[in-house]
Amino acid sequence: MDQKHWDYEGLKDYLRFIEKSDLSPERFHGLFGPYNAKKHAKDTKLKEIRQKLFKFRYSEEIDRAIEGSDKITRQKPRSNSPPRVLILRTLYESMVRVSELVSLEVQDINFEKAAVLVRFAKGGKQRMVVISHTLADDLKEYVQERRQGPLFLSSWGREYSTRYIQIICKEVSEYCGFIPPITPHIFRHSHATYLLNAGVEIAHLQMLLGHSDISTTTIYARSLPGVAIAAYRKVVNY
Repeated sequence: MDQKHWDYEGLKDYLRFIEKSDLSPERFHGLFGPYNAKKHAKDTKLKEIRQKLFKFRYSEEIDRAIEGSDKITRQKPRSNSPPRVLILRTLYESMVRVSELVSLEVQDINFEKAAVLVRFAKGGKQRMVVISHTLADDLKEYVQERRQGPLFLSSWGREYSTRYIQIICKEVSEYCGFIPPITPHIFRHSHATYLLNAGVEIAHLQMLLGHSDISTTTIYARSLPGVAIAAYRKVVNY
């Protein structure tokens, strides 16, 4: 068999296996052998695999998840704890990573301007993100007289862990019957996809997401070919 043909068929088998197992390429290689990130990051095929693994949920599904989290909170209220729906809305609208979410503090929120300063972002960088005024008002009502400290506090008066946020997502996934389950990162991906589809420029989206390399942000565009078509029609006007 031709070596080039064999490699192509092997790559297809690899893609099918990864999709079924829901593993990232890095995780897969970490389990079965050494992984040279710098070398493979330059590999075109690996980039195609990463793009193929990109996942998001449409706005209708996000609405179902948020409504579901509200119902769970009402059914299983936890004294002095923020409603799950408030956590998920913040996760979705701000597009912060889950590690950034649990690091948010009250003083990071500008309630009047509906803006959030992400001070502990990936890579030690800071960025400003925006949320709706409705969410800003709800967060202001939640924190009440607090002026500093963790934005979201547990019933023990402590900040939440990333693991707990993942548990919240797992609970709402089971409640709504999402297969595969929704994850904190999918909330981030989903809102970014929605904004891009609504016409937000790639460069602006890069800033909001905190991507150091715009090529990472363009993955969203490749996942939505309709965006390119809409942009083309807007320019040529037909």
